Amino acid sequence: MPPSARSASLGGLAWGGANDLGCAAQNPSLLRPAYHKTFHLTVQPYLADIFVGQLAYAHHWQNVGTFWSGLLYINYGEIRRTDELGNALGTFTAYEGAWIVGAARHFSRWHAGMNLKVPFSVVSVDGYRRLGLATDVGVAYEDSLRGLTASLLLRNLGTELYRPAMRPFAQPFPTSVQMTISYRVPHAPFQIHFGAVHLERWRMAYNDPFQPVRYDLLGNPIPPPPPKWTEHLFRHVVAGVEFFPESAFRFRIAYHVQRRRELNPVGATSFGGMSFGAGLGGRRWRLDYGYMLFFRQAAAHAFSLALRPFRG
Repeated sequence: MPPSARSASLGGLAWGGANDLGCAAQNPSLLRPAYHKTFHLTVQPYLADIFVGQLAYAHHWQNVGTFWSGLLYINYGEIRRTDELGNALGTFTAYEGAWIVGAARHFSRWHAGMNLKVPFSVVSVDGYRRLGLATDVGVAYEDSLRGLTASLLLRNLGTELYRPAMRPFAQPFPTSVQMTISYRVPHAPFQIHFGAVHLERWRMAYNDPFQPVRYDLLGNPIPPPPPKWTEHLFRHVVAGVEFFPESAFRFRIAYHVQRRRELNPVGATSFGGMSFGAGLGGRRWRLDYGYMLFFRQAAAHAFSLALRPFRG
């Protein structure tokens, strides 16, 4: 899930180069002393009737580091329950989330951060519960004079601690590696973002089994050609641009290649994989909006509010 509305509008990744505490939930190395005494709230009316919320707070201690804590909550709403034959047995609810604490240390232009996460899930059927423990580790380089921020992140390194009896073995989390680069073009009112996801593996494409089958003159099915190396390469890419014609207003647009390839129907010409957003703020507050388009009839919204009500 994107950690903030700004992230949602820029492809779902955590980017540097802006005051966005929500991104600490994904990349703790992007924590900054400027987030001191900041509250951050994100709500996402997601697909179907799924609701996502995240609340975070950060505090900076001089000569120690910047710390933050937050709660991520996902509610899947009311789900219809049936037996094996499809007969209705009522409804049930399901929700999950994670309690997260993190910290970052700053060494001149270098920043190192770590998150400790306790994810959980609850389903109101047969006492289904799950609990886990995971961590994120990130390193970032920031050159404010050149407008450059680069980060490398190891996400979701962990495993289950408590699981249902029907699953006797603990399931490891889907660990991934990602990289982001943000560059503010000199003397221009915009910032370029470039990211690479799932660097832990090369192959990102596959042959879709639902593609129409082709046949030769004898009626034998022709196996589809394997994906080209360029297809694997570009599916790692997430790219975006952030415009700020005025200091208080920002407009964002991004393209997530893998999201487009996997979710857009074959032959469709919609803007699947695109995301858009805008932000407006003052000295002690910022309001952001993000719009994620998965394919023609499926999109999600995100709203974030950041407040710094206390001085210091």
